[in-house]
Amino acid sequence: MNMRWFNFGILVLISLVLQVSICRRIGIGQQRLIPDLLLLAAVILAFRAPDKDALIACWVLGLVKDITSGSPLGGYALCFGLMALLLVRMREVLYGMRSVTLIVITLVMSMVIEQAAFLLCVLKGSAGWNQYSGITFTIFLSAMLTGGLAPYAFWLLTKLHRQLGLQRDRFYPR
Repeated sequence: MNMRWFNFGILVLISLVLQVSICRRIGIGQQRLIPDLLLLAAVILAFRAPDKDALIACWVLGLVKDITSGSPLGGYALCFGLMALLLVRMREVLYGMRSVTLIVITLVMSMVIEQAAFLLCVLKGSAGWNQYSGITFTIFLSAMLTGGLAPYAFWLLTKLHRQLGLQRDRFYPR
């Protein structure tokens, strides 16, 4: 089964609109913490889509995040692509797909990707090391919020597996 790219585009558009409009308005706490819906979609697609489609879809989601955030162009796309490559190779081992597994994977990937994106901003000169401690705590809290929403996003995208062209069972096409 091949991924249905038009429907994927609609998913990206909906995720982007929710991320930019609603999530930013209802941010939690002083830091205005918001879940990363694009990362949630990328993690789930890395588990459910065929190999090549998962890599392309995650790269596109990272590119969309690059465009909407103030980070240097290509940083998130590279990180999302590498995350997809890692998860595609590990998904047979991690297939239990229990909620705890999904939460931990999403939490760790969110932390690693945001730290790498911050490092790229420092290397490009758009951020300084003096901001690191405050940003790291905010990244951790945001990653926890994103991880907490992972089982619900997984359930939703599993319900939409036919529309997106994703696998529902344990068979992963190469």
